Amino acid sequence: MLRTGTDLALLYGDGLGTLVKKIWPASQRVHLALSFLLFALTAFIILAYPLSRPVEIFRHGFPTTMFAGGVLLYLIIDIVVWLVCLACLILMWRVANSLSDDLPFVFTRYVLFVFILFFAIERFIGYVVLRTQPHWLTHKVPWIQLLSSVTVAMGVAAFLPRMRSMKEGSAIARKEHDRFLASAESSLDDFYIFDGVPDASGRIVDFRFSYINPNAERRLNIRRESLVGKILTEVRPFMISSGLIHHYREVVRTGVPFTCEVFIDDDMIKATWLNVQVVKLGDGIAITSRDVTESKRLTDHVYNLAHYDQLTGLPNRTLLQDRLEQAILRAQRHNQKVAVFVLDIDYFKRINDSLGHADGDALLSAVGKRLLSAVRDTDTVARMGGDEFVIVMPDFKSMGDVERCGALIVENAARPITIGNREINITVSIGACVYPDYGLEADQLFKNADAAMYVVKDTGRNGFHIFNESMIEGGTEQFELEDDQGDGKWPLQNSC
Repeated sequence: MLRTGTDLALLYGDGLGTLVKKIWPASQRVHLALSFLLFALTAFIILAYPLSRPVEIFRHGFPTTMFAGGVLLYLIIDIVVWLVCLACLILMWRVANSLSDDLPFVFTRYVLFVFILFFAIERFIGYVVLRTQPHWLTHKVPWIQLLSSVTVAMGVAAFLPRMRSMKEGSAIARKEHDRFLASAESSLDDFYIFDGVPDASGRIVDFRFSYINPNAERRLNIRRESLVGKILTEVRPFMISSGLIHHYREVVRTGVPFTCEVFIDDDMIKATWLNVQVVKLGDGIAITSRDVTESKRLTDHVYNLAHYDQLTGLPNRTLLQDRLEQAILRAQRHNQKVAVFVLDIDYFKRINDSLGHADGDALLSAVGKRLLSAVRDTDTVARMGGDEFVIVMPDFKSMGDVERCGALIVENAARPITIGNREINITVSIGACVYPDYGLEADQLFKNADAAMYVVKDTGRNGFHIFNESMIEGGTEQFELEDDQGDGKWPLQNSC
């Protein structure tokens, strides 16, 4: 045993001094030296001091040995010795932990610790057996000491590496938790974690608040401490009415993330568009949401500028073209007709000059509203520029329906319109072309309807005319260059 201690001492001796200096810096060499000194002190106490006491007990018996020399003094000395050994072991272990990243030292540390633990257990069991004086076990004491020490030492040797792994794993987990918490707490997005609430069959049916970051706390305008542990649908009934709770359950069931933009207007969040992303987290979910209200407003504003007339609020030619093409596709599938009406206000230039441009704009806006009131919700009324309007009416079955709609529009437009303190009477000229009878494409339908409108203007205005075969035979070029006697008419086919 002493030979083993000497060999271990030589491992830290002069023979490897140069190697130690190269491997470890000065501060680590100090730790190594201190660790070795603590080991040497512990080993000396355990190996040298306790040997005399068991020998005396074997020779003279426990009562004679303990009470002849003053039991109190012996007990105090024994206790002090063992406390010193225990303190040395603890210090050695903590000092060695500072070098826990160096694998050779880790191995050596384990060997030293198990070595000392072996002898400590061996001596401790010797004391226990001898002091209880079980005479029938006296001759078996060495075997009991040996087997017990080996068992404990082997168990500790197997457990120590796992303990280090568990310690490192726990440290990594704490570090990752701290990182997550710092990230979530400083996030500009709203962040929530919900635990699943199962029903009797184990299926997740609701969720319980588990974590809320400060930004989410401000969004809900309620302290997060008062939300943690509460049921989601009880706090936010909007989750049920909007159907979001169903999507949340599906995320848990399938594991597929869910993303959407949702408009929220309830007691807790007022008139806000949120971009919501939901991912599965165990039996619960993690939700990240971001306020996209301003972005949504900007997108809608840009869309309106691109697709709607700013004076009347009606669709412009870009949106009209798209809707007409969609109407043609539906008519192809269902064997229906689509009517395209092109109209303008008779003598609008003269009216505009007499009213002034402000009242002229008000008149155009009023005409647009009147046209909307004369058509179905599925129809499209668009302003092409100036005093030109286009109406697309899908889902027609017969030409008779087209004629009735055109006559109704002319009649409604002729009713007086009040602008300011004046009542203005206007009339409109309307031309129409029907798909697929006299045009298969949008441009052809616009062109033919425009030509039909010029027929109305040429025959007295304030009327309605449908493009037909006679106009194809007679040609339409004469109408395309017509200026309508100062009406300010812009040929529609040149605009499309």
